[in-house]
Amino acid sequence: MSKGQVFQYDVVVIGGGLAALTAAISAKEAGTAVAIITKGKAGMGGSSVLTNAVFSAIFSPGDTPEQFLQDMIVGSRYLTHQRLAKILAEECTYRVNELETKYRINLERERKIATPGHAFPRRVYAGNGQGRNVTTAMRDYAREIGVVFHEQASLVELLQDNGTVCGVTFDMEKERVVAYSAAVILATGGFGGLYDSTDNPRDVTGEGIGLAFRHGAKLIDMEFVQFYPYRLKTPANIDVLTKIFGKGAILVNEENERFMDKYPRQELETRDVLCYAMYQQKKVLLDFSHLSKEDLQQDSPQLYRLYQKGYTGDWVMQPVQHYCMGGIQTDEWGRTGVAGLYACGECTGGLHGANRLGGGSLTEILVFGPRVGQMAANETVPLPQKENLPLGSEDHDDRITAAMEQDMMKTLKEIMWTKVGIERSTDSLVEAATQLAAMLAQIETADGSKAKQLADKIRVAWAAAYAGSLRKESRGAHRLQNITEEKKEWEKNIVIEKSTFIGA
Repeated sequence: MSKGQVFQYDVVVIGGGLAALTAAISAKEAGTAVAIITKGKAGMGGSSVLTNAVFSAIFSPGDTPEQFLQDMIVGSRYLTHQRLAKILAEECTYRVNELETKYRINLERERKIATPGHAFPRRVYAGNGQGRNVTTAMRDYAREIGVVFHEQASLVELLQDNGTVCGVTFDMEKERVVAYSAAVILATGGFGGLYDSTDNPRDVTGEGIGLAFRHGAKLIDMEFVQFYPYRLKTPANIDVLTKIFGKGAILVNEENERFMDKYPRQELETRDVLCYAMYQQKKVLLDFSHLSKEDLQQDSPQLYRLYQKGYTGDWVMQPVQHYCMGGIQTDEWGRTGVAGLYACGECTGGLHGANRLGGGSLTEILVFGPRVGQMAANETVPLPQKENLPLGSEDHDDRITAAMEQDMMKTLKEIMWTKVGIERSTDSLVEAATQLAAMLAQIETADGSKAKQLADKIRVAWAAAYAGSLRKESRGAHRLQNITEEKKEWEKNIVIEKSTFIGA
């Protein structure tokens, strides 16, 4: 890897999805020089581009921020950082409306059906229910105001000067590039790509979280991983929109039993409850025979298009890994505790506690992305002269071949799905943590970029398994086979520090 260019900015944002764009726009509008560094193309990467662009806002008669806050407290199983939840409840409506007033993105409000866990209808579809319509609009806006994009770039390392982050190194076009900056914002997404079955993009694999952890940031709520129940497996791998379950669609098992009938909200129970119930069935089938064609077309257009093709077999549903509640611990301004390093989006933890309510992930981004960008811009300090700043290291022979990386990732994903997945036990989590620590030991002395990135992924997987092994109860998305009850003494967050991990 040859040495490439050296850039200098006030704020560098790592990521290419909605979180990165909102933070970058905010920092730029505060008057700073801002660059986005992303694996792919800005506005087309990460999970947000693939979503149904669902946000939460307060617009129903009788609804209030106080009620929304209470819903988040209960939905999180009392583990949400209430300061963060209060901010989201108070600021979400302004930020969601801003999609329309500032970015000219069409909004559609669901006024009749309340999303599971919400006391009132709060669901807002943006950009005709397509995430890419939101992210591309923001990408265009960011470009217009002068945010610089470094695309098709792979983050290698954080640069630090006397313990303060002062930039990053990244690989782009076969060159090792250095970007100095007074602030670095991580908007790298969660770690869903570490699971064998997920609806996340392949490149959402947690290395940003692992990188922050390795440099001293704390991780919180890593045991809480959300699995998404409304996923069709056969005849195609698509999301089934929840609207249809409010109009007559049901789930049945192989014996044609509506197994959710014994639950108060049936198929509209919170995702953790529904996923676990589905996982216990041998087979889960979707029955939408009671829906009109008009409702099906309007409320779940992808499913309607499949139906129109004349498929006559079983409509098989299967939960998949969907969202990570845990991540980097931050305050309400995205500060990580590491000087010069900030974070926002799914790579952070603390807001959602043990379970995230529907519509919460993109709403979190709209609320906290701008706050993080603003604070990163406000707290920038002049950097020393370039000659006094650390240089990015050249790549060394890390002994990690593409085949080795592929084999280790395959093993890692199997461990995460079978032992740190929907069905888990204290023993399976301990086994997973032990196996993952052993995997890290095989590569921790290697010094090249591939080895560092792979090791950071393993650190994140280990943290999820280790935190789960510590929590001796079932709460929210963390459901143990050996301890099925929720315990009052565990109404607390698990925070993991670098010193906890033998391989950190």
